[in-house]
Amino acid sequence: MAAIKQPSSSNSASFALHAVYKYKTALAVLLATAFLAAGCSDDKPLAPVSTSPASSNAETPDAPAATEDTSEPTAIDPAPTAPAEQQPADTPPVTGEAEAPSNEVDHADVPATEIAAEIDLPSPAGIGGPEEGTFLDLNRFPYDSIVSGGPPKDGIPALTNPVFIGPSFVEYLRSDDLILGVVINGEARAYPHNIGWWHEIVNDKIGNQAISVTFCPLTGTGLVFNATDEGGRQFQLGVSGLLFNTNLIMYDRRDGTTLYPQMAFKAVSGEREGETLELLPVVETTWATWKKLYPRTRVIEKGLYGIDAYTNYPYGDYRIDHQYFLFDLVIPLRINGNPYVSDFLAKERVLGVRLDGAPKAYPFSAMGERAVINDQVGGVDLAVVWDRASNLAIPYAREVDGRSLHFELVESEEFPFIGLRDQETATLWDVRGLAVEGELAGQQLRQIQAHNSMWFAWVTFWQNTDVWIGPTQ
Repeated sequence: MAAIKQPSSSNSASFALHAVYKYKTALAVLLATAFLAAGCSDDKPLAPVSTSPASSNAETPDAPAATEDTSEPTAIDPAPTAPAEQQPADTPPVTGEAEAPSNEVDHADVPATEIAAEIDLPSPAGIGGPEEGTFLDLNRFPYDSIVSGGPPKDGIPALTNPVFIGPSFVEYLRSDDLILGVVINGEARAYPHNIGWWHEIVNDKIGNQAISVTFCPLTGTGLVFNATDEGGRQFQLGVSGLLFNTNLIMYDRRDGTTLYPQMAFKAVSGEREGETLELLPVVETTWATWKKLYPRTRVIEKGLYGIDAYTNYPYGDYRIDHQYFLFDLVIPLRINGNPYVSDFLAKERVLGVRLDGAPKAYPFSAMGERAVINDQVGGVDLAVVWDRASNLAIPYAREVDGRSLHFELVESEEFPFIGLRDQETATLWDVRGLAVEGELAGQQLRQIQAHNSMWFAWVTFWQNTDVWIGPTQ
């Protein structure tokens, strides 16, 4: 792979992309006092910071910090409401809205009668897992590679407990737009990429659990974390304005100083240095597919800006131009020692799974049009369900009732509801991991915590990653 071009003031493409940061900063400043209820005091240093060539451009104006939020965290509530400042004047009802009747069977409302026996999955990092080829060893962490992304702390405003509406009311989503889907305790919600482009973090409460849904547009990574503290109360993450390996760095609003690079989700500085956030399962797919899977889903009504902002991707051709980056990587791809590093385009999409310290990538380009891949990562037997048309890649643990199942794809017009059959019992399963017919009907596979990523980001954070390259592997 050719060496990646680094941004400079003479590079019009990267310079134009950097203008997005300035635009986002300007919008945030104009609306901060009217809308933000999530700022934090800036009287504590975040971390050693160096400035990238793009972020130090003389044309980037200084922007004031967002207003400070002095409110106390709230206890988890089964029926959260949005803060008053995020309530639009004419909000469609969140519950009980009149939707067109349908005589179609609502598969999403058929609950599992059983849950697969509890499986003890190892954590992503494992206990004493390998740290070579990662950035998890804080004694060797390259703090001087933390850079300013342009906007200040909270200059990109996270959303907190926003208003959710039914699918028929949303105005800014197209069928093929991507969303991050979360289901907790029977409640399904969609967090669109369109919102993530401008806000990057959504602090929310779903199914009586607090979560933080995070999205970095520059690495294409959407990760969901448990945001419930030891006392059962919601805590919040905010956008620090800093980047590491082009990836979002979040800060913890409980203390204002703790920094978590999103993809590693381990605190590298601050009062909680060394602590790790708990990663939760997420489904990334198209809005059309998510609505088929969960017809009663709710979706974020809008963010803090006008609807038009959420219908236009603000980074130009960044997602498809594999040569342009705004910020340096700690280890450039040309010297990355991973044997697969040059086999894939820099911004090619992969599903990244990391269990017990063992990372593995499943490139979208290698999985064909539709597949179920029986594999093992970190000692865990798993099955990756993939559909290109839906941009859907979900990993499930294959263990049910103490035995490991092997799945094969079932071609059916009923997809996505019928998709898999296990060889051991001939039970039919849908892509949500629910057994719908056969010996194991009613059982539910356990979804493995994972996320999608641009290839350059995954192989940079996890330089020892394995890669699934096809069924003959």
